[in-house]
Amino acid sequence: MTSKNSSGALEKSVEELSGRLLTVNEAANILHIKPGTLANWLSQKRYGLKRLKIGGKTLLDSNQVKSLLNQILEE
Repeated sequence: MTSKNSSGALEKSVEELSGRLLTVNEAANILHIKPGTLANWLSQKRYGLKRLKIGGKTLLDSNQVKSLLNQILEE
């Protein structure tokens, strides 16, 4: 059984995450790569990117995408 506080915290977490979600095209644009390249990376589980599939759409957390971009730029 969940309390009101944990339910409210969950709703806040879901709202926060949904505001950070990017489509494959948006994420590829940020990374300056083609969407197909990003799709390959996701299927090969390269760079530790995690995806979320909702309603047939693949979404990525913008924080992970930006972190990967910073990692690539530092190399």
